[in-house]
Amino acid sequence: MIKKYLIFGLVALGLILVLLYQYKKYRIAPKQDIVNMVCNDTLGKSVSISSFKGRKIILTFFGTWCKDCLREMKQLDEAMKNNLKDVQVIAISDEPMEKITYFAQRKKYNYTFLQLPKPFANIDIYAIPVTYLINVKGKVVYSKVGAINWKDPAVISFTEESFK
Repeated sequence: MIKKYLIFGLVALGLILVLLYQYKKYRIAPKQDIVNMVCNDTLGKSVSISSFKGRKIILTFFGTWCKDCLREMKQLDEAMKNNLKDVQVIAISDEPMEKITYFAQRKKYNYTFLQLPKPFANIDIYAIPVTYLINVKGKVVYSKVGAINWKDPAVISFTEESFK
């Protein structure tokens, strides 16, 4: 009888650990040294995120194929035009540069588009979009996995407060 309870307990513990791992992997933005990350711009030059220090930055990891990313980027573009005029948006994809450039030309968002020269999984990103708010001091003040509703006034207010 005790053996059955022990086996059940171990199986339950194992399941809990797997679920926690999955939650962390797909729902918590990785703690990366985002500010010192080096990417490629659309001209193929290396660009460090730290070179944007002194600006309010919304950095998003996205895919040109990702519906949540596309919806979020459209809303964020509108928010930039209306409320977040002093914010620099950096959009990073791990796709080939040709796809990123074509996407950027087609969408005409006022973003800085960059390419991560390695797969997102190499920096522990397994779900997109992933968004980071970086203040003028170059410090990450907020991060989120999943789409953000940039139409929500509370989100705009929170974003503005986060940059202070």
